[in-house]
Amino acid sequence: MLSATDAAYEAIWRFIFGIDLIGRIEVWRRPPDDALPWMLTDWRRLQRSTRDALWLRVVDVPTALEGRRYGREGALTLRIVDDFCPWNDGGYRLEGSPDGAECRKVDGSPDLVMDARDLGALYLGGASAGTLARAGRVREETAGALRMADNLFRAELAPWAPFLF
Repeated sequence: MLSATDAAYEAIWRFIFGIDLIGRIEVWRRPPDDALPWMLTDWRRLQRSTRDALWLRVVDVPTALEGRRYGREGALTLRIVDDFCPWNDGGYRLEGSPDGAECRKVDGSPDLVMDARDLGALYLGGASAGTLARAGRVREETAGALRMADNLFRAELAPWAPFLF
């Protein structure tokens, strides 16, 4: 189910909830940050399962990092480890802002070290750098770099694809 506005989304659900004689409602492929659980009187009755449907593999780090906007102005030096796409393997200086970004390959000490697989999750805003670090997938080399990455890569909405492709 898709809607053009938050008000329309809520109205659709209120209509569905108001239909008599329905004991169970099933929906599939909902976004991870769906408002639906917060609309329920008793959210504990909601049963959810998680499945993957949207994957991102960055194959051109500078182009990808320059191709998005960022949550705030800031800069980071990233060390991307990439055995699958060796041209990505190396250091990158990212200078991002809400207006755009510049990214170039650099040598020197990184602020963060991560595998290209984890860059995909960070890029979409599906996981924070802090969460990835606690999982052992991102390593902070410069104090404060995780917080900076979280602020830069934060997304207003969680990544979600309503359709299989």
